[in-house]
Amino acid sequence: MSESDAPYDAFVAASPQGTLFCRSWWLDAVAGPGGWRHADVRDGDGRLVATWPAAVRRTRYGDVLTGAPLTPYLGPLLSAGDGRQRRSREVDQLERLVDALGPYAHVDARCSPRLDYWAPLAWHGFSQTSHYTWRLEDVSDEEATFARLRDSARRQVSKARRLGLVTEPGSVDDLVALQRLTFERQEATGAGPPEAIVRRIAAAVRDNDAGEILIARDDAGRTHSAAMFVHDEHTTWYLLGGSETELRASGSASLLMWEGIRTAGVRCTAFDFEGSMLRHVERFVRNFGGEPVPYSIVRHTPSTAWRWRVAGGRLGRGALRQT
Repeated sequence: MSESDAPYDAFVAASPQGTLFCRSWWLDAVAGPGGWRHADVRDGDGRLVATWPAAVRRTRYGDVLTGAPLTPYLGPLLSAGDGRQRRSREVDQLERLVDALGPYAHVDARCSPRLDYWAPLAWHGFSQTSHYTWRLEDVSDEEATFARLRDSARRQVSKARRLGLVTEPGSVDDLVALQRLTFERQEATGAGPPEAIVRRIAAAVRDNDAGEILIARDDAGRTHSAAMFVHDEHTTWYLLGGSETELRASGSASLLMWEGIRTAGVRCTAFDFEGSMLRHVERFVRNFGGEPVPYSIVRHTPSTAWRWRVAGGRLGRGALRQT
């Protein structure tokens, strides 16, 4: 974090929508220094009262502002505070943020679940789609939390333990190797996160004491699964993981997820399963007793040329699938 980022990071830490994924060090890791920016709103004394971080891609149509790889939530961050004036304050801050974004071809933001009122963006031409993440808000009581797991998850955890699997710190090499096997097994080679970004995140998380890589290993020394968990002061997230193809029936993935949840309880944070809408992922994480929590994806495309470019790309991909 540079000295110039300090006021921004302090605001992120105080904002209800602020998370680990908005911190400058995280965005430097996933988007690269200079690959992201934040549009700011200040009060009459020059104090930051709202900000909108986004990854930036410069195109001949104008700037395209989006989320970043392996970054579940990134979008408007507003000032803390409740009371009768809360909604009025949020309306004012959101409308001023739209102006602060400046000219752009396209904006696409996957917002924090704590941004629960997006009507002011609609007034400026934004559309909205609701997605869901699964969350466990209170995991402080380990026994009660384990009891809330569905039978299938508890059976998988128990199976892994009967097979002698243990969880221990792992390396980014473990994670990258098992991620590659997972995507190959799903016939999605190349669809996973770029290895370079995973390695940059792992290094940044280590340097900022913001998470860990865990592996599940048997007594023969074989690594069955690996997972990365990241956290800030309020929430622990399951970020990504992978399993050895020939050993994935051992219950190791469930054992690692449970260990991540258990550790979140020790840390006194909530646990978030990172917002995936994929059917097979949703089916897996639903077994761990959480509740679905909606979050908004907001978009605005003032550039007609960009809209045509995106539409043309979709048509081209559709034609390729039909050949």
